[in-house]
Amino acid sequence: MTILRTLLLSCVFVHCSVLDASEEKADSPVATVWIFVAVDCPIANGCAPEINSIYDDFHKRGIAFHLVYPEPSLTTEEITAHLEDYGFNMGFKHDIDHDYVKKAGVTITPEVAVFGGDGTLLYRGRINNRYSDYGDRRKAATEHYLRDCLGQLLTGEPVTFHENDAIGCYIEALSGN
Repeated sequence: MTILRTLLLSCVFVHCSVLDASEEKADSPVATVWIFVAVDCPIANGCAPEINSIYDDFHKRGIAFHLVYPEPSLTTEEITAHLEDYGFNMGFKHDIDHDYVKKAGVTITPEVAVFGGDGTLLYRGRINNRYSDYGDRRKAATEHYLRDCLGQLLTGEPVTFHENDAIGCYIEALSGN
């Protein structure tokens, strides 16, 4: 666990160029998924098993994934603890300046943004419809928005931009914005 923690901590201190989702890997992924989460959002945390399942199902098939933490005041230790507590194995970005938030146009956690291999935003919104409204949670999702979008991309079906409203915790605007 110490090695994992050290690796994760070192990732936080590497400055990443944000605004080109097509530069995620040299071999150009089919798509890049940014999943916006907050350590203290019960809806985002409640989605952790599904987030992990989607990652497991798609990351080896050419889809790049990153959790994005948009809260500037988070410490490296808080992010690392959250990753461990919820079993997240994917990379993450600490979006201190909200560059990812602005590029994706998100306002809620959990909310996802899917970019095509060329960096074009293809989908923004909910992971699924398990939460249909605040305080209204289904036992199981009946619509799987993120899985459907990724499945279409992998089968070569054309995907044009679409979105739906995310339900969760608001991303706080930065001071002066």
